Amino acid sequence: MILERPSLTTTQFKLFADFIYSISGIRFQESKNYFLASKLDMRRKELDIKSVDEYYTFLKAQPKMSKEIELLLNEITINETFFYRNIPQLEAYNKDILMDIIAKKRAKGDKRLRIWSAASSTGDEAYTLIMDMIEKNLHREFTIEIVGTDISQKALGVAKEAIYKKYAIRNIPENQLKKHFSILDEYNYKLSEDIKKHARFKHCNLSDSLNCRSLGKFDIVFCRNVLIYFDRDSREQVLTNIYNNMNDTSFLLVGHSENLYAERHLFESCKDKLQALAYKKAPQGTPKPRI
Repeated sequence: MILERPSLTTTQFKLFADFIYSISGIRFQESKNYFLASKLDMRRKELDIKSVDEYYTFLKAQPKMSKEIELLLNEITINETFFYRNIPQLEAYNKDILMDIIAKKRAKGDKRLRIWSAASSTGDEAYTLIMDMIEKNLHREFTIEIVGTDISQKALGVAKEAIYKKYAIRNIPENQLKKHFSILDEYNYKLSEDIKKHARFKHCNLSDSLNCRSLGKFDIVFCRNVLIYFDRDSREQVLTNIYNNMNDTSFLLVGHSENLYAERHLFESCKDKLQALAYKKAPQGTPKPRI
């Protein structure tokens, strides 16, 4: 017997897509119908709800960040990531961006370095950045703080626990793997406290101004491979929030398939740092007022 994949009618899809957009800023396209339907079907069965229509009614009656909405967001947000993702970009970042910031801090006598991993997922990116700074002995000179944020509580739980499968750590150089990880069993590796202590992870909706404001200012912001999931209005809000969390000398790094041409009133590309996919605040940036 062939089981049919669950799907949503056009009306059902729009209702759920609009609801998810209202709580997360993430806009689902019709091409994701089967994906979204399968996740909704999973959640409504877990709750013993008879239909997706009844599940929608149930969701609409929930407080904005109820346990069920949290569980749904855990299912529908994409957490595909791993250590040392996009190595050419990271190499350019370490050479051109990080050392630029370090030089300016040394000149000012500023001993604090803050980096925001804005869509940190399971923490792979944040911990990669810390390991590279440890290798450069920057932790002996600066107070390093990496703040990782994500909308998925499930992903943040993994980040805080810092236990990873072989797939996630496959790009880590052998010497760093031996130095910073302990083998738990055939499949799992645990990150050392020496790395973990420089990071903290918080729940954050990037389109929520108050959420972002509470994080403070950062020297470097990584927001890679997440802007593609927002529509134009939400993307503008997310980038406005990031703009407001940056100093005048800060850098923003985006994913290889992303550019900020549409937001050139906020950010300008660093022409001498193209491989790092880096941006800085536009001289006459005009962000939206915080709400």
